[in-house]
Amino acid sequence: MRFSIATLALWASSAAATQASPPIRNIYTFPPNHFIENIAVRSNSRLLITSMSVPHLYSINPLISAPAADVVHTFASPSNATGISGIAEIAPDVFAVVVADWDLFATRAIPGTLAVWTVDFTKPAAQRVKFVAQIANSTIFNGIARHPTNPRLLLAADSAAGAVWRVDLVTGASSVAFSSPLLAPTETAHLGINGLKAQGSYLYFTNSAQGFLGKVAVDFNGNKVGAIEVLSEAADAGADVVYDDIALDLNNGQGRVWVASHPSYAIGVKLPGANQLVVNNTTKLLNPTACAWGRGSRKQKNTLYVTNGGEFLADFTLVNEGVVAIEL
Repeated sequence: MRFSIATLALWASSAAATQASPPIRNIYTFPPNHFIENIAVRSNSRLLITSMSVPHLYSINPLISAPAADVVHTFASPSNATGISGIAEIAPDVFAVVVADWDLFATRAIPGTLAVWTVDFTKPAAQRVKFVAQIANSTIFNGIARHPTNPRLLLAADSAAGAVWRVDLVTGASSVAFSSPLLAPTETAHLGINGLKAQGSYLYFTNSAQGFLGKVAVDFNGNKVGAIEVLSEAADAGADVVYDDIALDLNNGQGRVWVASHPSYAIGVKLPGANQLVVNNTTKLLNPTACAWGRGSRKQKNTLYVTNGGEFLADFTLVNEGVVAIEL
């Protein structure tokens, strides 16, 4: 379990949103104009970080005092990739990533450039990276997750189309698994379904535009089973809260879903019940984009790593992008 006695006491509150101030420490800050998008954690505790500004997959060791951001691989072909969005572990120490030639202002891929690759750390470096599929009919895969029971399928959140895609990791075949108005963007906010994680028979997801955390059951082929359930509303945590990506701390559907949230929040949604534990830090949480639990030691398993997208200066230079650790 990933909580302290103090945190348990906070969770006992019946209020819709409870403020908390756990320790937060900086792990790494990137140079300007690296929009940090997503994170995964390897079993050896190293953080894998993606950026939509550069086509590098980064590895950071959070266990040392002044880590570097080592480039694991730079993606270039077949689509002249300019950045990486989603990342998810699909087998022990094997990760899927989504690369594309991105229009960052539109938060969309140039049509025809979206692609899925895998990075297999169990193989030598020269054999590690494998192309899986080109996705011709989508302009964004945001959060991605391996299907909870079918290891061949990768599921992906299409924030523009309001849909969940399935990609066969063996054949590369891809198609829309299901779509819904509850997954769609709005006229004023263009990122619909965003964060995506799978556990049990469910997908857990955020809709950034519509402002909620939800879940939906899926069958072995990734098709929707039953209705989409809204679990919590971003507005209940704060008027300015925008849900982004998520990390799960659940057992049989009970526990917490942690949500990296703009502009300065990490929010733990308790299930069942939707009580929200709100961590708000305007100096260390700078437009959080994603979060993931540490792995390895007990301390690591109680550490939530949060990526910061960064802040724009007056001249539109992006600064303070990176990753921080919240001790819970």
